Amino acid sequence: MWLERFRLFTRTSIWRFTLIFTFIVLLISTSILTIVYQFTIGEQKRQLEQQVNITAQGFADLASTANITEKVFISSIEKRVNNSASIVLVMNSKNELIGNLQKLPLQLPEFPILKHFPIVVIDHLGESTVEIILGTKLSTQFGELVVGLFDKNYQTQESNFFSASTLALTLALIVTLITGWLFNRRVLFRVNQIARLTAQVKAGHLKTRLPLTNRRDEFDAIALQINQMLDEIDGLIDSVAQVTDNVAHDLRTPLSRIRITVEDSLKKSIVNSDDEQWRLGLLEEIDQVIDTFNAMLELSRLEKGVLRSSFEIVDISTLCYDVIDLAGPLAEEKQQKLVIEIKANEGCSDSTFKGEANLIFRAIYNVVENAIKYTQIEGCIALTCHFSREGIEIIICDNGPGISKENHDAVFQRLYQLDSSRQSEGFGLGLPIVKAIIELHGGTITLSSLKPGLKATISLKQ
Repeated sequence: MWLERFRLFTRTSIWRFTLIFTFIVLLISTSILTIVYQFTIGEQKRQLEQQVNITAQGFADLASTANITEKVFISSIEKRVNNSASIVLVMNSKNELIGNLQKLPLQLPEFPILKHFPIVVIDHLGESTVEIILGTKLSTQFGELVVGLFDKNYQTQESNFFSASTLALTLALIVTLITGWLFNRRVLFRVNQIARLTAQVKAGHLKTRLPLTNRRDEFDAIALQINQMLDEIDGLIDSVAQVTDNVAHDLRTPLSRIRITVEDSLKKSIVNSDDEQWRLGLLEEIDQVIDTFNAMLELSRLEKGVLRSSFEIVDISTLCYDVIDLAGPLAEEKQQKLVIEIKANEGCSDSTFKGEANLIFRAIYNVVENAIKYTQIEGCIALTCHFSREGIEIIICDNGPGISKENHDAVFQRLYQLDSSRQSEGFGLGLPIVKAIIELHGGTITLSSLKPGLKATISLKQ
């Protein structure tokens, strides 16, 4: 689960922007450090190389001067050594070293190629230190001459600069990644809020709204627009529900009068006549319409929560057994197996719940009745009631054809039927009434697919 969350986190556009921004920051920082290096340490190195080249070229020109003698050339070397503490000169003349080194450095390239090499320097206290020399080798008519200058910044400033640059780039990398991670987390939090809201609205919770902050940023602007849209949708749905309720209420009375009239006429008609059969069919159709109107009005009352004041302590296990007893004959007609199982967590024996007994019974019975109705002959329906300290869970499973996943939320909508031709029995109000009853008691009902069959889970929190 953690790995999946990490993958989701790193696939966001904000995280990709963070990586691009980090790369740009490192590129710019590296370029700036390179420029600083070239204008500081790099410039010092170029000046030192230029001084070595000038010194070496001067001795090369002096050695090639006409009428120059070896004595004069050696004298020039000794004079330069005595007048400068930063220069290194040594020449091998007739197997004798002249200058301020005790031996010639090995593998030193020919002028104008320069190379660093170490020497050991002994101070006036007799302590020895290693110094770095930038030098080259000249081949003169009087012997090989090594020319060099002390490069005190070779290992100090350059090393310190690269260490400081590495530290600065590492800190820039860490800071940009952490900043991007914080931004990404904040954006994901707001996006997940919107995702959760849309999921809840899709599940039928139209009263859900996005929270607004005092920042008044772009997410607050989006949240405000979504909330306003949901307010309008909620208002339209309430208007439609109110219209249907008014129609149901206004038509129920005249339909009841028509039913009474038809029922009275049946008493005066000839038994088994065509006229009587026609009236019986009409009476059945009127009863279905009246039942539909009654269900719509009851659903509206449940959605408004007008019955909470009548809640009392109810034994859920007893209700489940009563449901099985009442639904048993329906299952026997289809030769179905109807079973019940009561489970309780260790240390939890309380199966009571505060609610309206008749409504909870009706909700459970409606789900079981649907399972019996849509499960094939000789099928199996199981009711499991599980008690724990957290609440009560009632599960109804069957091995019938089930419902496709995309319709799991839709079947709880008012007047929704899986049969688009609306030729099947029922009004599309059974499961919406069940959902309204469960939500009235602070619970939830969810559907999930079995292979084969359907699983309905009713959760009631204690």
